[in-house]
Amino acid sequence: MVQPQAQAGSALKWEMAGGEGIGVGSQGSLRVPPDLADSEAVNRLLGDNHQLREALRRSNVALKERCEEMEEWQQRSRKEREFLSCRFQEARALPIDGANEFLKLLKSHKEKLEENLQEFRIKNKELERKREEVEEERDCLRNANAQLQLELSQIQGGGVLKDMLQRSDSQASNSESAHLASLVEELQIAQARYKELVEKYDSLQKSTAQRDKSEARLKQKDKDFGQMTKDSEALKSQVTSLLGELQERQTCLENSEKERERLQERLSTKTEALQFAERELEQLKKQHSVTVDQLRLQTENLETALKTERHFLTEEKRKLAQLQRAYTQLFQDYDTKLKNESQVKQRGGEVEDLACRLEEAERALALKQDLIDKLKEEVEQQRTSLETIPVLTAQAEIFKADFLAEREAREKLNQRKEELQEQLNKTLAELDRMKQEGTSRARMEVMQQRHLEDFQSGRPPQAGMFAGATVPFSPSSFRRQSMSEELPDFRCPKCQYQAPEMDTLQIHVMDCIQ
Repeated sequence: MVQPQAQAGSALKWEMAGGEGIGVGSQGSLRVPPDLADSEAVNRLLGDNHQLREALRRSNVALKERCEEMEEWQQRSRKEREFLSCRFQEARALPIDGANEFLKLLKSHKEKLEENLQEFRIKNKELERKREEVEEERDCLRNANAQLQLELSQIQGGGVLKDMLQRSDSQASNSESAHLASLVEELQIAQARYKELVEKYDSLQKSTAQRDKSEARLKQKDKDFGQMTKDSEALKSQVTSLLGELQERQTCLENSEKERERLQERLSTKTEALQFAERELEQLKKQHSVTVDQLRLQTENLETALKTERHFLTEEKRKLAQLQRAYTQLFQDYDTKLKNESQVKQRGGEVEDLACRLEEAERALALKQDLIDKLKEEVEQQRTSLETIPVLTAQAEIFKADFLAEREAREKLNQRKEELQEQLNKTLAELDRMKQEGTSRARMEVMQQRHLEDFQSGRPPQAGMFAGATVPFSPSSFRRQSMSEELPDFRCPKCQYQAPEMDTLQIHVMDCIQ
């Protein structure tokens, strides 16, 4: 007996998954038989299939948009990286050049200050020496001036000059007048020299004040130079810290670039794997579509063969009815012949002929009884198989629940990029399942072919073997014939489709549930 559970489950799953793949890949539609076009379950499944197509299309569009956004982000990050690299080089070169120029300027300024300081020190020493000389000369002049002033005061205050003039007049001494003239001249020279020394002294005081100011300026410049040295050291430390920070930023930028390249490689790998899996899935769906078409053709051929077999059974029924009428007529003839047995004794040869014909009829009835027993066994088997239809219905509900769960899982395809691996694993699992379903479909095809061959080999003999047979009728044979006429009722529990035999009913139930 053929077990339909695995075949029905695999066929139902394939129709649920494969129909969607055909709709998405080739933008086609499922070919529904005319007798199932008005079925609510079929329309609902077609609507779910259409929703799945739309969900897959939206997920593909979202994935494409995400890839475009990723490319734009890569371009922006590349431009930012190039810009930061250029700015980093400029920033690195600018502090170094500025620091070098500043240090050179400080060094030259320091050298100039040292030279000026040395010159000022030399000038200061010369001025000190000159001042000492001038002070000594001033002291000498002061002493000479004091003596001259003393002599002049003595001459003017005591009338010494008049006495001397009187004595000179009286004595007429030329030497004293010459001495007086020389003294007056020396006095004038001393006064002029004194004025000159006073002027020199003032100029020396001014130069000393200027020297003090220059020394103060030099000290201030030394302080400024020390401050500038400290500032240059602070600037050097700042430049060093800035260079360290720039190097850290460059390291972080390189690490982020490596991480981005690694993520880009992973994304490209996952994308290629996903595309490869989609191509394989598309090929498998096409193969399954071809297999379904072939199985439908085989189903149509089987239905044609079943119609032929049904016609053959109708002919058998008609011939059996003719045989029944012939049996009734023979029974009546046999009754009449029993009543007229006395008259039949005169015709012994005819009785022997009837006995031979009776034996032949009994043998034919025995063969027919065997055929009827076989048909009864097949009827019992078909009734047993008919009891499996609720089980198939329950399995179909389970498969429907699985299909709804798969649809909910497929609607989550537009989630984050990190779920691509999980989706890829689900796709691979779906491919394995479809391969198993394809294998089970092939096994189902082989089993159907073998069952068809067994059915054709177990077909009852033709009506020609009963041609011309006239056997007497018995009540037991009539009851057996009436039992053989009670054919099993192979009806679909959903659409009440009358099937000729159990295999056809199973195939119809699978299609009707879908």
